[in-house]
Amino acid sequence: MSEPERSEEWANDFQVVHTANGEAEAHGIRATLEAAGVPVRVKVQAATKLFPVTVDGLGAVKILVPRDRLEEAREIIETPASPTGS
Repeated sequence: MSEPERSEEWANDFQVVHTANGEAEAHGIRATLEAAGVPVRVKVQAATKLFPVTVDGLGAVKILVPRDRLEEAREIIETPASPTGS
């Protein structure tokens, strides 16, 4: 399979679950989702490496999960963690 075909397949299988305002936020969300067993892909714009701030979407980091795990991932992101782990 060629690179463009793989890229298209990847785009069809994964959906954006959250757009983070920078890499620090994205890493935290990625770690939370992976700890819950949800596969994650992170799409970083080149501008993010040059400008460590987000302005009008420039520098935003997209967090993608498999299409069939989208609702589960949203629930995980929106549910605050308990300090006791329960």
